[in-house]
Amino acid sequence: MTGASGHGPASLGADDRQRLEADRVTPQAAPVHGGSLRRRVLVWLLPPLAVLLLINAFFTHRSALDAVNQAYDRTLSASVRAIGERTHSLAGQIQVDIPYAAFEGFEADAAERIFHAVFDPAGGLVTGYADLRPPALPADDGSVRIFDLPYAGETVRLAAMRKRLYDPALRGGDAVLIVFAETTGARRALAHDLFVASLQRQSLLVAVGAILVLAALGTAFRPLLRVRDHMRTRDEEDLTPVRMERVPSEIAPLIDAINHHMERLSAMLAARRRFLADAAHQIRTPLAVLTTQAEYGLRQRDPDEMLETFTSLLRSTRATRRLADQMLTLSRAEAVNGLIGERATLDLAGLVKDVAMDLAPLALKRDIDLAYEGIGHALNMEGNAPMLREMVSNLIDNAIRYSPPDSAVTVAVAAFGADALVSVCDQGPGIPAAERERVFQRFYRILGHGDSDGSGLGLAIVREIALAHGGRVTLRDGAQGHGLCVEVELPLGAAASF
Repeated sequence: MTGASGHGPASLGADDRQRLEADRVTPQAAPVHGGSLRRRVLVWLLPPLAVLLLINAFFTHRSALDAVNQAYDRTLSASVRAIGERTHSLAGQIQVDIPYAAFEGFEADAAERIFHAVFDPAGGLVTGYADLRPPALPADDGSVRIFDLPYAGETVRLAAMRKRLYDPALRGGDAVLIVFAETTGARRALAHDLFVASLQRQSLLVAVGAILVLAALGTAFRPLLRVRDHMRTRDEEDLTPVRMERVPSEIAPLIDAINHHMERLSAMLAARRRFLADAAHQIRTPLAVLTTQAEYGLRQRDPDEMLETFTSLLRSTRATRRLADQMLTLSRAEAVNGLIGERATLDLAGLVKDVAMDLAPLALKRDIDLAYEGIGHALNMEGNAPMLREMVSNLIDNAIRYSPPDSAVTVAVAAFGADALVSVCDQGPGIPAAERERVFQRFYRILGHGDSDGSGLGLAIVREIALAHGGRVTLRDGAQGHGLCVEVELPLGAAASF
């Protein structure tokens, strides 16, 4: 297979490196506070309490009015009965002697107006106010009925009773109607006073309750404040888990989340320290070689010798640059660093084909036949396109570098159910079964195999990117036991999250 000009097979671009550095140094935005939790609790607690207070006030007012009516109605009923006791009939003549006791209970309140009337069995007025009639007649068994009705421009409370006189001479029966009414101003005033007093007590209870709630919230939040103080006084490098002794069950999930985050930070910092240690160890030797070659070249006077020295210097510089690029790629591919989390829908088959086209010139330069076997249609998945490109580029680049001239490298993409399979097979020396697990270690190289410019990071990068996408890498023998086949299985659904 032939293709257009390519790029460095296992390197990060300038934009990627700048973004990586920006991710490391960009300060975090100032925290946005969601308001006081105490205030939020009070906002959710006090309005319902106010509504309940209003509902209770309505029923309290009704209860106060009912209680006042019951007290006043006793006096009203007693007045009607007192008039009834002094009402008699003789030979058809009804006599009413209204006693002083009927008005005694109302004299203390001069503001109220009193009305009374007595009607004969035929409905005629015997004494009192002729238009003072109840809306319905009570039974003639001597029971008293109470009514509220408008009268003389005011609302009155009226008590009505029918009393049998047992006088055959009476026309229309022998039961007279006795009514006694009182204006309700005093009742309403007393009910209002009782209502206001009750409402004041209830409002005081709500206010005291709010204060107690604030005090309870202060006590309830003390464990959170202790956690805050503990975290503030910690050393910046102390990422040990927060102890969960005497922690309320409501706060335990928060502490568990903090500990989980600290574990992730510890893993990330360990990865960073590992990267720095690897970089310091691996870059030291190439830099020493570059320095020695440059110093040697400066001492030369023969142009041919100088050209050979600087050619070697250029080759070492390229190898060192490739090593640095691969180390940055490996650091970015590690899931604990969180730099590979950006995902988007991509065509895996198209991506693999594009990478193979980019590396075709390198294959032609080494007299290697680079073949691509696709599936003929798009193979969509969720993934990080730059990292997957690096993974495929490392696979194909390694296969080309470790294959002898006049051999073949086959790149294939297939789909099996919910998984995709990317395989790269070569006809090189292969990897012994005993070494296949160790080649995924960083900087591990099998002596005497392939390109001396290799850094031992290619397969480590491949595995990190595959794992970050929820996949796995398998090594097996090539066709007829010759060469090596590297197979990467990737899920086509949602990639693993970290």
